[in-house]
Amino acid sequence: MNVPKLRFKDNNGNDYPQWKKQNLGNISDITKLAGFEFTEYVTYQDSGNIIALRGLNVKNNTLDLSDVKYIDNSDFSKLSRSKLYINDLLFTYVGTIGEVALINQNDKYYLAPNVCRIRHYDNVNAIYLLYIFNSNIIKREIYKYLTKSSQPALSMENIRKFKVSLPCLEEQNKIANFLSTVDKKISNIEDIITNLENQKKGLLQQTFNQKLRFKDENGNNYPDWKKKKLGDICKFTGGGTPSTSILKYWNGIIPWISSSDLQTNTIHKINISRYITNEAVSNSSTKIIPKNSILIVSRVGVGKVAISNCVLCTSQDFTNITEINGNTIFYAYLLKYKMEQLTQNTQGTSIKGITTSDIKNIKLIVPTEQSEQTKIADFLSAFDRKIDNQKAQLEHWKQIKKGLLQQMFV
Repeated sequence: MNVPKLRFKDNNGNDYPQWKKQNLGNISDITKLAGFEFTEYVTYQDSGNIIALRGLNVKNNTLDLSDVKYIDNSDFSKLSRSKLYINDLLFTYVGTIGEVALINQNDKYYLAPNVCRIRHYDNVNAIYLLYIFNSNIIKREIYKYLTKSSQPALSMENIRKFKVSLPCLEEQNKIANFLSTVDKKISNIEDIITNLENQKKGLLQQTFNQKLRFKDENGNNYPDWKKKKLGDICKFTGGGTPSTSILKYWNGIIPWISSSDLQTNTIHKINISRYITNEAVSNSSTKIIPKNSILIVSRVGVGKVAISNCVLCTSQDFTNITEINGNTIFYAYLLKYKMEQLTQNTQGTSIKGITTSDIKNIKLIVPTEQSEQTKIADFLSAFDRKIDNQKAQLEHWKQIKKGLLQQMFV
């Protein structure tokens, strides 16, 4: 078998025994909820205490309990094999294949369809097994046995045939503890990002409701903000898509973006992956948008806002502000805030687009002094840089984990 590049030593500094290849069915008990059990003995409810875990409840190595069904009135005497206990591993085997999670509580969960239960034997660490299922080892096994049909699926028989690498229990424990430390670091950074983004929402609300105000260079209050209509303080330019069937329009030197190239949570980043030619600009409705323009997604992906960091062109999904009387970054944050309010106020309905006329008629309350606009823009940009720094750390640690999994599980 392949030898892992990264190994642990025992407490005396000696090598542990070589890893062994094992069939998953030899180191664990694997079962699912049978179809007849589900139809005859399971009763779904919208409230209760006992949860039936479906495929949608197993995501990203954890239980997602945002949408659950309860089965308190079911015939539990007929469902003994589907009862779940602490450290049982759940594995989705139909549709979305390969999602896993560990059970963390007794007397709370039962199996639902499309999820199987893997209960490890005494010589196996449950957390180690979870990490095995995150590795390329299991991905290769899934691909080997996956049925090629309209509904991808694995049989219990084939899941039991999965080949897994198994060190001695003591080394499993060390691997599990080590990788859990890395995961804890990742989780902590994710929590920091979530908290920062929540703080940012509060800061935006306080800033644009004028509860948070800045002082001028002499420590005095700035003048009261004034109402303005967006269309009175800027110019607008639309976009378009050159014909994709005409090759000479593409792979040029002019960046061209669609709404998917903008991120949701920042105005400062654009992912540019496509370029067009001057001939494409001349023969389509797309336009040259200057650097430092405000890009507003007004059709597919309504609500995204960004500042162009270079000269570029956009698709017809955009309404672009090419000139503005004021601090561009300030207005980008303000418009992002206003667009998010628009989407939140219409939550539950499908927003297919907002017209240029509607955007021009957006009413704003803004600082009369551009120096106050600049202070707000600098303050919010600094907060975004703090979030970006944490996101960079998160990606760094995710890459570390990926590398560790590749070195440990070969």
